[in-house]
Amino acid sequence: MRIERILEHRKPFEALEVTILERDLTRPGEVSPHLLAGLRYVVSFCKIGIVRRRVDGVDVDVSDFVRPLAYRVRDLLQRRLGPEEPTLWGAVRALPELVDEVRAHRDALKERFGLGRQDVDREVTHRKIVVALGGGGGAGYGYAGALRALDREGLPVHLICGTSIGALSGLFRARRGIYDPAPVYAALRDLSWNKVFTVGPQQSRYGLPATLRLHLRAAIGRHFRGESGDVLTMRELGVPMHIVATGLTVDTLKHELSYYEHFLDDVVRPGMIFRVRGLARMGKVVEIFRELMSDPHTLKRVVFGLDPLTLDADCIDAAGFSASVPGLIHYDILRDAPRMTELMDPLYAEHGITRLTEGGVVENVPSRVAYESVMRGTLDGHRNAWILAFDCFAPNPRSLVWYPVQQLVRGNTLRSAAYADVYVPLSRVLNPANLVPSVEQVEQASDWLYDDMAHHVPITKAICTAFPPL
Repeated sequence: MRIERILEHRKPFEALEVTILERDLTRPGEVSPHLLAGLRYVVSFCKIGIVRRRVDGVDVDVSDFVRPLAYRVRDLLQRRLGPEEPTLWGAVRALPELVDEVRAHRDALKERFGLGRQDVDREVTHRKIVVALGGGGGAGYGYAGALRALDREGLPVHLICGTSIGALSGLFRARRGIYDPAPVYAALRDLSWNKVFTVGPQQSRYGLPATLRLHLRAAIGRHFRGESGDVLTMRELGVPMHIVATGLTVDTLKHELSYYEHFLDDVVRPGMIFRVRGLARMGKVVEIFRELMSDPHTLKRVVFGLDPLTLDADCIDAAGFSASVPGLIHYDILRDAPRMTELMDPLYAEHGITRLTEGGVVENVPSRVAYESVMRGTLDGHRNAWILAFDCFAPNPRSLVWYPVQQLVRGNTLRSAAYADVYVPLSRVLNPANLVPSVEQVEQASDWLYDDMAHHVPITKAICTAFPPL
């Protein structure tokens, strides 16, 4: 089934469940927990499509069987939960009839598809949290605030999807199953411009050449080493993670590689300090973005950690490619790394690409990647997820330097945002050019988003709290 069709079917029921819980939060105790759970079960049951049969691990598509019931439930509850009925009682009055129908369909799923009650109840009554963190340079250092807010509410993250700075921020959360902010601050205290970036000639093997060379392994590699002493692979992370990069075909590039390598040489200088007058030229980055995005058919979305091949990729290499801004930042694998070479060569052949670059060219806030992954059953077959998408690069007209680039990636961001349950454009961020901020600046940015999360935490906690089955 096409992902768009799955989304179209499930969205109305997601909206109904949110309406039910928001009304319960507004008027707590108006209906009993038993009735509330009944409403939620009916709504959540109607959106199921593929259910994993636990006895043999087979995914069973029940969407055609459930759909006629789903249409009836959707039409009835949309009327009874409309603005003219501000309470839940209109829906509650229909509950006895709806419960009988849902029970009958649940029993039939066992007879027709071999699905036990536990298979269905597990899918209906439990949600898993997925976080999508977008790109935007230094503006994304506040993402730690969202992860902190979820942890303090006892809400575990089951999948992280990241682009560029979102990939780097997400890695620090994904490295272990438990939330531990200490390595972030340890890494920040150890960072300097000269350690992270250099200017000068460098071979280009897999990445698109640019003025700044990103030395990510030297900067943060020690924080991601496993028991063997090697950097963790995507498979070895404590929380599953997907990292988005953009694959460029031969037809994508309109110039020789040397053009991209020296495009912003007059903006930066040794010591990694942006020239004040050169900052105005940063707007020229939009020229490269526009050029690369002029023919979307020549761009390939490459997602590390989504398939068996890229699960064995070095997690820092994946984040490095995702954060390599065209014309500005170049990341590559030039060390002796047989495992990565054996992985990258077939990856390039599979996608038909010649270089990798910034993931934001194809999906700056990777909500669609998150949704597709969930619907493929990567969360142990569980497809009932709550996707929180965070965008640190939403257009800001007051930012004369970055606004053109923000506008350019806005298209793919909005298309992807349709797949999120909650889309959060960050209201306050650090300057995107502040790529190596101080600990104090990161703490401030984190606090900003932590405060913004106060609006989203109640519904997230309510909808991700398991409820009893019928």
